[in-house]
Amino acid sequence: MTIRGHATKPFAWAGIELTIPAEWDTGQLGDGYALLEHRYRPVLEMKTATIRGRFNFQRHFKALARSGRNRSAPPLRLASRPPEWPAFSKRMDVQPFTWQGDQLGGRGLLLYCRDCRKATLIQFYDHGDHRLAAIPDVLASFKDHTSGSGPTVAVYDIQATLPDRFTLTRFQFDAGRFELAFTRSRESVTLWRWSPADVILDRCGNTLSHVARKNSLLPPAVIDQDGRPVAGGMEWQWPARGYRHRLKRFFAHRAPPPGHALRIWHRSDTNRILAVRAEAIDTFDTFDGICTSYGSI
Repeated sequence: MTIRGHATKPFAWAGIELTIPAEWDTGQLGDGYALLEHRYRPVLEMKTATIRGRFNFQRHFKALARSGRNRSAPPLRLASRPPEWPAFSKRMDVQPFTWQGDQLGGRGLLLYCRDCRKATLIQFYDHGDHRLAAIPDVLASFKDHTSGSGPTVAVYDIQATLPDRFTLTRFQFDAGRFELAFTRSRESVTLWRWSPADVILDRCGNTLSHVARKNSLLPPAVIDQDGRPVAGGMEWQWPARGYRHRLKRFFAHRAPPPGHALRIWHRSDTNRILAVRAEAIDTFDTFDGICTSYGSI
């Protein structure tokens, strides 16, 4: 797919999915917040939140507009929808806006979905060049419901797809190390990414097992056990705590109890180390599917 002659890539964060030009980079991420950049200049800012109670367009528009903005930022002014921008579902309320400062302006819109009750403010920065031409195609790709055809998360240089039941509950992006944690009731899935892999492996005796142990990815009961080789890496599986000593007869004719697993592998083509740990996961097929989906953008 292309956007006005440009290659594209997925962007997915906080339940929002977009298709963006490949040269746009993730600049900042927060809870319900994202800033995309091109050559270290902002091009798109997004804020999203689930509305509880009655939705008031003016009140929530002002609240989202104020969040994260400098006090000196120019005010947002309501505007009509440009004819080249796409129309949205009738289940969605849409309000375009513009703003203009002394040196920088832009345009955007507030979207509110009456089905999922999510309000999303999207702002495009105008630097006086051609990138505003991408707005119609970027907006046409907007999804605030899980589409089932795209990644759950696609930010910086990673992407992964998890079952709908999982919610992102913790994340940390540090230089050389990413960590994202997803949960659903007792189940949890954690993703890691380290870079540069060659430096990290050199510090850990050139073995992924040492990387896993040094970063405390394995519990004490498993830390001394050898994992089994998988493509490009290693994998460990162990039973959930409390199930080991239960009567075997109780489970004789039932689905196997939930288990834990860790897979860590080296992507030499991108000089990355990736790892996925699942706890109390329903099936190992689910775990394998998450691992298979996890990779570089």
